[in-house]
Amino acid sequence: MTQIIKMEINEIEIPKDMLPHAPKAASLRGYALSRHTIGISFNPVEKWAKRALWEGEVRVEETADSIILLLPHVLSSFYNITQDNITVSTSPKTNTIQIDIE
Repeated sequence: MTQIIKMEINEIEIPKDMLPHAPKAASLRGYALSRHTIGISFNPVEKWAKRALWEGEVRVEETADSIILLLPHVLSSFYNITQDNITVSTSPKTNTIQIDIE
């Protein structure tokens, strides 16, 4: 018998070319926007803050080619995030990141 176990993750890697004008930061603002959506921003977003189920700090690490989001346990466990159940989109204009969880 074979079992496939999907491991929960708390790191999400985003290629830097998806956010070409992103400022350097040690942490970003994270928002649990719905049961299936997380918003991440370099600056506070009042519209998101008003509707967020949770708001808090998301730590960031950088490599030469990517930005790595280190999600707090409260987010990764609530959303049960795995490598194959997320879609990441970005807005270079607003320097925001949206993570959709299936």
